[in-house]
Amino acid sequence: MTSAHRDTSSSILSVLEELSATWRWGGPPTLLTISHRPPKPTVPAILARGVDGHTPLDLLAHWIDQCHRHRGIVNTQRDLGVDAVAVSGEIDGQHIGYAMDRSGLEYLVRGQRHGPERRRTSGTDVAAGTRPPDRLTERLAELVWRLAGPPPPAAGSRIRDMWPTAGLVDLDEDELHERYAPPAHNRGHVRLVTVSSIDGLAAVNGSSAALTSSGDQRVYRLIKREADLLLLGAGTIRAEQYGQTALSAPEIARRRANGLPPYPAVAVVTRSLDLDLSGPLFQHSAAGHTHPRPILIVPAAAAAERGTAVAEAAELLVAGEHDVDLHQAIQTLRQRGHRRIVCEGGPSLAGQLAHADLLDEICMTIAPQLLAVAGPRITAGPAGQPADGRWQLHRSLLDEQGNLFLRYTRPGPSDRPVG
Repeated sequence: MTSAHRDTSSSILSVLEELSATWRWGGPPTLLTISHRPPKPTVPAILARGVDGHTPLDLLAHWIDQCHRHRGIVNTQRDLGVDAVAVSGEIDGQHIGYAMDRSGLEYLVRGQRHGPERRRTSGTDVAAGTRPPDRLTERLAELVWRLAGPPPPAAGSRIRDMWPTAGLVDLDEDELHERYAPPAHNRGHVRLVTVSSIDGLAAVNGSSAALTSSGDQRVYRLIKREADLLLLGAGTIRAEQYGQTALSAPEIARRRANGLPPYPAVAVVTRSLDLDLSGPLFQHSAAGHTHPRPILIVPAAAAAERGTAVAEAAELLVAGEHDVDLHQAIQTLRQRGHRRIVCEGGPSLAGQLAHADLLDEICMTIAPQLLAVAGPRITAGPAGQPADGRWQLHRSLLDEQGNLFLRYTRPGPSDRPVG
């Protein structure tokens, strides 16, 4: 075995030891390794030739290109149960073994060429502290997403089809994504995501935490992951200490591959700008990543009174004079490129969107709980004329804890009532 072969083998063995020591999902993890040497007979020939360059970045770029060209490569590796992907090679005179598992946890081994010592590191954002070449982490994350897929669902969160066809008992992440895929058109789409008890309660003490479950969180996270922008009311921000969305490196890679920015933007509808600017939403950097500045949607009166005080913490979007004009706000957001808008509530904002006829879809979880206490429904509005519009059930699913997931959409324009 040549010294280059020994460097590669030693690095990968060190990565595998570190991976095994932190593995959380039972059974020994399966590690797919990529290197120039030694050639592995199990690697398809199409992946073993035609690589331009010899760096780890070149190898990853080649594999990603082949995954785009040949779907069978992806299917084969997923069928083999790949849990993590590692790339081995030389950077700046050091031999490295760099791996990432499905959850985005990184494993990095560095050692001098031909030297016996190996420095091992693992954890979240390892690469941020060790400064590998630009795009190495991004490309490795994309390959992990394509070849390993997402982590297995949490206990109790397996989901099955119910309607229009009762089908698969255990939907994987790609299948669940297909069930919640937004429309293909690019006109803009406003989706309300919410949870309710059997007796219609949407929150307890201002928060939906008492109603949620691992299955609900799985669906909720998937819907948020596919959004351009998350829309919330100021009351929800205050009650839930709402912070920036945390996404793993493979989840970010999936967003980028689908033409989305790394993180969804967050917009808050507020009439008074009564918000804690030191709260978690206004912390632009979390876990080593920079999030877009929140957008505060305010009427002109509030912007004139307090706009200067919040200009450094957030971006102001003025819509309306003394009250927020939601029609104007949604139109402006769409003009800025935010086509997939997900409203997380609260009930007051959801009610205003319903009365303004701005909702295109409702994704609702009915939790198997009967709470029998006072509290809000998923929408709140003034007494009097109810909101217009009919809705039709698009799909329903069920998890193993009895949570029912309902996806409602609006009928086509020709099917909607006139007048």
